Amino acid sequence: PDVRTPPVLSSIVVASAGVVSDVNVTINITHTFDADLDIFLIGPNGTRVELTTDNGGSGDNFVSTVFDDQAVTSITAGVAPFTGSFKPEGLLSSLNGISAAGTWTLEITDDAAIDSGTLNSWSLQITNPAGAYQCTSCSLAAPGEATNLLFTSASSVSWSAASTGRLASTPCLR
Repeated sequence: PDVRTPPVLSSIVVASAGVVSDVNVTINITHTFDADLDIFLIGPNGTRVELTTDNGGSGDNFVSTVFDDQAVTSITAGVAPFTGSFKPEGLLSSLNGISAAGTWTLEITDDAAIDSGTLNSWSLQITNPAGAYQCTSCSLAAPGEATNLLFTSASSVSWSAASTGRLASTPCLR
């Protein structure tokens, strides 16, 4: 969808429960003036985390931009096009300890009318303590909400939001 005011909301629905121990967010946005954008992640419990607000000056685009509390460089010190890993302005760790189940929402506001852009894709990586996901066959029910479901280990699952497509069902063995 085009990035504009009012906010663009894009959601990923997670049906499997598990306690969050780390969350990272990857975004791909084309925009002609990055400093116009205010981007937040909203957890299933309503917790809002500021990823970036008004950063990048007149530079363009977020290209495979990863928001990670463990990143070395803050997004406020980065330069557009933002590529690589950055610490968000807020703390993603404020989502630690909640259930992963529910709707995760990316909220993007373009707070200026002149420039425009597009949310091309975004994804979450949610890590859980070992054993948090226990199954022999997992199927997260979120048709049309997520694609590329990948259990990277018994303690980590990642997937991507898409405007169209089906949820991939992947067996996970423990």
